[in-house]
Amino acid sequence: MTTTQHPTGRVLDNIQWIFVGLAVTTAILLPLTGINAVFVTLLLTIPFAAIHGLRRYGWRRFLTFFAVTFVVSNAFENLSIVTGFPFGNYHYTGDLKLFHVPIFIGPIYFGLGYISWLTASTVLDRADERLNWRERIGKLNVVALPALAAAVMTMFDVASDSQASTLLETWIWHDGGGVFGVPYTNYLGWWLVTYVFFQIFALILAAAQTRDSQPSGVVAPGSLTQPVLIYAALGLTSIPYFIAAEPGTVVDMAGAQWSINAINETMMTINIFTVVTVAFLALTKIARGDTATPY
Repeated sequence: MTTTQHPTGRVLDNIQWIFVGLAVTTAILLPLTGINAVFVTLLLTIPFAAIHGLRRYGWRRFLTFFAVTFVVSNAFENLSIVTGFPFGNYHYTGDLKLFHVPIFIGPIYFGLGYISWLTASTVLDRADERLNWRERIGKLNVVALPALAAAVMTMFDVASDSQASTLLETWIWHDGGGVFGVPYTNYLGWWLVTYVFFQIFALILAAAQTRDSQPSGVVAPGSLTQPVLIYAALGLTSIPYFIAAEPGTVVDMAGAQWSINAINETMMTINIFTVVTVAFLALTKIARGDTATPY
């Protein structure tokens, strides 16, 4: 990719940093007010990904990423609601649905997916720019990047799903599950579904890079730091719950009783040693200069 700035690059950089600041502030402060910081932070990923994605990949590939994530996620979500595969048996409680899935779920898959994709790419030294089929590293990256990005995205869900479903009942698991009312199949399903749309996008980029011999789009200074910080913010959303403890219990659809404090504390612990740790690793690689060399 080139490092040439867009004519309005400085303004767009500032807007992106504003979204980063909002995400980090929201993640840390909002839980102390009793408001769900996870959902608000997820919403912030959508406009950030739209601006950042257009600049990094150009409008055609950006729209391709949005379409692939939206269509694949909605198809699998509806399939699971009807058949139980791949996530398990559940239903959403909200309105304004596309078939059985709320409209906002698709854009969230897009925003979170974009953040997870670039965080994984950073860990793999800007792997999204090195997918050329003619090179050994490109052949490896075209599989390794989607696999890692899917794991990075699933890490977030491992920590947050029990709170969103068992506590907030944004969706409800019909048979409960061992992870605070969530079945383990949900997390296997998350990895599978996200891997599918990441792999499709990786193949599209690989075909273009092999044909053109170089990536297209704009890489602005600090452009990798921004999505990684937002990913870190998603992990920080649970830490203030340790201060604002919430007593009581909740019962899932299988009749199992769960401690609210235990759910929140476990969510915080998982986030620290998955989401926050991966973000720290990515930021460390940026600071060491591992991602600085253009390819």
